[in-house]
Amino acid sequence: MAFRISDFAFYLACIHFVFECQIIECRIESEIRNQKSEIMKKVYGTIGHPVKNSLSPIMHNAAIQHEGIEAEYKLFDINPEDPDELANFCYETDLNHIAGLSVTMPYKQVITAYMDEYDPIAKMVGAVNTVINEDSKLTGYNTDAMGAMTALREKTDIKAKKALVMGMGGAARAIAYSLKEFGADVYIFNRTTEKAEEFADEFDMEWIEFTQIQKAQFDLIINATPVGSFPNTTKSLLHADQISSHAVVMDIITNPLETQLLKEAKKAMAQTISGERMLLHQAALQFNLFFNKTPPVEVMEKALYEALDKR
Repeated sequence: MAFRISDFAFYLACIHFVFECQIIECRIESEIRNQKSEIMKKVYGTIGHPVKNSLSPIMHNAAIQHEGIEAEYKLFDINPEDPDELANFCYETDLNHIAGLSVTMPYKQVITAYMDEYDPIAKMVGAVNTVINEDSKLTGYNTDAMGAMTALREKTDIKAKKALVMGMGGAARAIAYSLKEFGADVYIFNRTTEKAEEFADEFDMEWIEFTQIQKAQFDLIINATPVGSFPNTTKSLLHADQISSHAVVMDIITNPLETQLLKEAKKAMAQTISGERMLLHQAALQFNLFFNKTPPVEVMEKALYEALDKR
């Protein structure tokens, strides 16, 4: 039987059709795999207000990428004027595939109401800066405490030192508690005397009036208030004449890095620690809680300082 050109053309058309179908099938399978990957990808992030300038995503995403972890780290800005927004966010963590959170101002104490369990430090200080969602249970942790201690111990010992903590928020509570646990003699200062006295009594510490700070000659001074942060960068709770030359002064503010308090400390010839050191170390501890892996601290540190250099 003679072979016709029309038969050959039909044969080629069939081959082309099969080839096109295979391509479409591969594309569909790829899209399904990508969709499944997106669904399976665990979400982590910072919750607070405002959070747009947070440095946490930069550190955590650098570490996630370095370790090849199938996860992403986002920002979640929760409006503090809406009392239901935080509650709804916490209740919908499973729905949104959220596996872990870093908690920043103003929610470190408020978010404790939505935790199912706490680690001992978070429970003691009544402040949570890390949340793990496992088996639909939210567990609150506090890495501010050890993050601050690690930053301080880069410059000085803590045991038997006379320490001043300025502030009343979640970070201040965590730092004061940890200082005492590490053997420091801790004093609390707040511009509202009654609140400072209440805080000190709760943790069996001392409180101090502003006029007595200069005479006290503190070895360690930690600012855990927003005083001096952007945009009010010229403000400081203390001046150089209230700071001893042998003191180590730490400010947990990260914008700006060199706050007015740290400038005053340098005038007094004291050592200083800027806020990014505590930020780095508490984030590294969070990474360990998130992924049960040793954090790549050098990778996180490099990413942090590169971001700070660009700011």
